[in-house]
Amino acid sequence: MLGFRKRKQIDTGKSEAGRQLTLVIDSDMGIPKEDEYMFRYHAKRLPALLDNQLSIELLHAEQLSEGLSLVALFRNTLPSSFEVNELPVLLLNRDNIPVGRKVLNRVDLPSFEPWTSKPVYLDFFDDELFGALKTEDLSSMRLVFQMNPIDPLQMILEDELSSFSETAWHQLRRTNVSTPPVGENEFNLMLVSVETGETDVTATLLLRNGYDRELNVEQLPIELMSGDETVAQAIIRLGEPVLGKHAYPASVVFEDVTAVGPFTVRIKQ
Repeated sequence: MLGFRKRKQIDTGKSEAGRQLTLVIDSDMGIPKEDEYMFRYHAKRLPALLDNQLSIELLHAEQLSEGLSLVALFRNTLPSSFEVNELPVLLLNRDNIPVGRKVLNRVDLPSFEPWTSKPVYLDFFDDELFGALKTEDLSSMRLVFQMNPIDPLQMILEDELSSFSETAWHQLRRTNVSTPPVGENEFNLMLVSVETGETDVTATLLLRNGYDRELNVEQLPIELMSGDETVAQAIIRLGEPVLGKHAYPASVVFEDVTAVGPFTVRIKQ
């Protein structure tokens, strides 16, 4: 025998192109009464959507010991039910700079019904954030769908990961989600950030492979440039190929640099 979930269907009172969105709360969501009031309040106050739109609205953010807990509302004006197996979202700060990325899967996502709003609870863990957030940042953040394609970051070994400073690694991940993929059948080197010491310069780079096949880059000679002048040289050594349609993170130290930046990096001519 088929079972039916007990649910609340709450008219938001907002007319959207002649129709009204319905706030749907299923009993198995276990939503506390005070949160239900919050969902009702925001569902009535959010701006109207156009036809055939899907949106995610961040309603509340709270810091955890290992990340963030978010309360959000999915809204859609599509004419029929649908499901999404995977949906990447970006967490943006008040300056629209990405501070986190999470790929939502079927566990995180509701089943979407026509012209409905549905609550969702999301956790962004530390490895999904691009650095520490201040308490005052929490009230100004927003969630958006990541529509632009990216070059996925290739997983690297622990000893390679340890060569990045925390700041450089966060900047690398932020840059990667904000940058269009490398061109088809292209390979390039992208400078992400530069950290200067007393005599050394550490460059954080992305090796981006636009080919469908993996590329062996056992040794790649590079140059540190100050203007048009080469001021230091180094070699990137990779223990494994760069996967097709991926970006490989690399951290390189240029030693005994006496020049003053700003610096750029290029593959040795």
